[in-house]
Amino acid sequence: MALNTKKSNLGLYIAALIVVIWIVFPIYWMINLSVQTEKEIYSVPPYYIPPNPNINNYWFIFDIDAAVKYFLEQGMSLFLFIPGSIKDFPRAILNSVIIAGVVMIYNLIAGTLGSFALTRIRFKGAMPLFYLSIVGRLLPPVVIAVPYYVIIRSIGLLDTLWSVIMVHIMFTMPFTIWILNTYLLGIPTDIEDAARVDGYSYFEILRKITFPIIKPAIVAIAITSFMISYGEFFYALLLTKTAASRTIPVIIGSAMSEPRVVKGLICAMGVLAMIPAMAIIIIFRRYLIRGLVAGAVK
Repeated sequence: MALNTKKSNLGLYIAALIVVIWIVFPIYWMINLSVQTEKEIYSVPPYYIPPNPNINNYWFIFDIDAAVKYFLEQGMSLFLFIPGSIKDFPRAILNSVIIAGVVMIYNLIAGTLGSFALTRIRFKGAMPLFYLSIVGRLLPPVVIAVPYYVIIRSIGLLDTLWSVIMVHIMFTMPFTIWILNTYLLGIPTDIEDAARVDGYSYFEILRKITFPIIKPAIVAIAITSFMISYGEFFYALLLTKTAASRTIPVIIGSAMSEPRVVKGLICAMGVLAMIPAMAIIIIFRRYLIRGLVAGAVK
């Protein structure tokens, strides 16, 4: 019996190791290439560990003149090697953080109030309203791309941060309501009922009693809505035209479309793009896991 258990555990460890390698290796490879020169990147066999690590590619992202000078000295054609969108990368980081931050705050406020109303206030049509609220998440984004584009253009918000924010809220809010609804339905209402008898309003119950209990779920949906918005590409590309409103995924995608682009620069951009999202996940990882597990299993 003990031998079978050990074999089973060994199999689980091997499977977990394979999954971890499958997920982590591309990230490691991107970091590895970001600190190599182009000659080292194209060498055969490739360097699994950078022979002479340097941060030139990170420097070039924020100083395109230095990049131009460097590649001229290396005898490389600028038109083939340096993507023009690199100069927009710092602004894209700010745009992505602003958009994702606003989407996150809106999800926190509106999602919490909406889910509390759907689960705690008894009114006719609560369940149909809940199902209607998550319909937007069931539709493939490309299906409603044209209507959204026409609506955004007609109200004069095309190529603005607000256009991207509005669409991202539409796609993240159903997930927020679903997680919080499931979480709230699993919490007994005895204390809340007693508070109602004592004269507490629904808002006071939410603020003083329910909110502290559902804090893990609140943090989970905040991080998740931030991540979804931060990494969204399709609508950010569709609704923006200039660097003033474009986000990190769009800028990196534009840079990758250049012929014979500098691989090290692209990898450095990818590493820097991960930092804001990774920082949030590392800080709030404990709440994220608890909130998602509680929302997924009633």
